[in-house]
Amino acid sequence: MNILNEVLELSQPVDEVTSLDSKTFKNKYFNKKPVLIKGMAENWGATKTWDLDFFLKLKNEKEVDLLSGNFIQDDNRYKKSSFQSFIQKLKDAEEKQEDIKDYLTTMDIFKYFPDLKNDIDFSFFEKHVDINDVTAWIGPKGTVSGFHNDTGKNMYAQIKGKKMFIIVSPKDNKKMYASSKYINGGEASEVDINNFNAEKFPNFKKARFIKVILEPGDVLHVPSKWWHYVQSLDTSISISDFGFSNFEMFKIRAVDYLHRRGYYKSKNCFCCDK
Repeated sequence: MNILNEVLELSQPVDEVTSLDSKTFKNKYFNKKPVLIKGMAENWGATKTWDLDFFLKLKNEKEVDLLSGNFIQDDNRYKKSSFQSFIQKLKDAEEKQEDIKDYLTTMDIFKYFPDLKNDIDFSFFEKHVDINDVTAWIGPKGTVSGFHNDTGKNMYAQIKGKKMFIIVSPKDNKKMYASSKYINGGEASEVDINNFNAEKFPNFKKARFIKVILEPGDVLHVPSKWWHYVQSLDTSISISDFGFSNFEMFKIRAVDYLHRRGYYKSKNCFCCDK
């Protein structure tokens, strides 16, 4: 049973501001609660110039990893494509109004296109963390990332299209039914709101939900360990900056090292090579 609309009806709107200085952000929101900074990225070069045609002109044939469907709850695996081929496939589907399932996620975009670094500006956020990991999401309308949380604090900038988030505080962890499977740098929920099992997850609807729709130029702060469900409402390009303390990154790398060598949940994971 799909309960997305029911969850949206139960949800409260996220805090929203049109401007926010770094000090107020640090004191009121940083890793404390979500906030939408409306239009923060509207003057970025990325928001003004990036679209599918822009990426096609870069003529990059390097290999990228794609997912299909809901990776978190469907337990899918990565598949390979060239960046150019994927963008062309996405553009063709958009023009023909055809449905495709593949999407590009957590792409190290500046490894592929280092000249694009000046098209974004997360300095507002980066001064409050030790380590940053900037990645890109590019995909079609309807792409879903099921409920999960991340160790890193996240600044999520919407560049093209619209995207919906549903967010839940870690105070409601017991209502989110965390999966026992290992996922690098985060935690997955067993709950799939698009195929919901009320008997298996009786307390889920008692969680306190927060909703928000990001438009091009909007930036959303999602604190560490806050659960979130994400759905693309249009063909979408997004940029995410995950910020970590040195200790958080050390812990992530240490646990992943143990996992990759078979000492921690080696047969119970979301890894792409399983």
